[in-house]
Amino acid sequence: MNKMLIAIVAAGLLFGATSAQAHCDAVDGPVAKAAQKALENGNVNPVLAYAPATAETEIRAAFDKSRKVRGLGGEARALADQAFMETVIRLHRAGEGAAYTGLKAAGGDYGPVIPAAEHAVESGDLTKLKAVLAEQIEHALSERLAHVRELQKAPQEPRTAAEVPSARERISAELGLITFAETVHQAIQGKGSEHHVD
Repeated sequence: MNKMLIAIVAAGLLFGATSAQAHCDAVDGPVAKAAQKALENGNVNPVLAYAPATAETEIRAAFDKSRKVRGLGGEARALADQAFMETVIRLHRAGEGAAYTGLKAAGGDYGPVIPAAEHAVESGDLTKLKAVLAEQIEHALSERLAHVRELQKAPQEPRTAAEVPSARERISAELGLITFAETVHQAIQGKGSEHHVD
């Protein structure tokens, strides 16, 4: 059996891949970057911070195996790198209680919030992030309120059975606006929006 075939089989057996749903799952995301840097410099410790403590043994074992397979060079190195990234990201996602469905390609469009939040983390400046969030909240609230105002042409208290569907739609829109506002408020209060790696 040649070295390449051994590397392919080893990578598949050692690391198994599942899949990804978040920015953290991208090849150019923070977890993959940390994994790649660890493979390059031989220090696994910074990667461990991205996953729960219970995953450390598996990450260390995958790291050691990847470093050995990388020594075969070429495609074996690329497969070992990818397998290690997938292992770390899978365990990171598990620590969040989220599913992993595979690595995302680099350059994904995550909308304006993630880049603005990353900029705030890197620079310590919230200006861009506040502007993006304010714009998006304003847009969402305005859309919902415009929909409510349009539906308020229907009676709130229907007098006939024929008026019930339009009244139901009106009340649904009104409660939808209120629920949306409360959801935003709870997120601001820090309820349900934390990012944990337990």
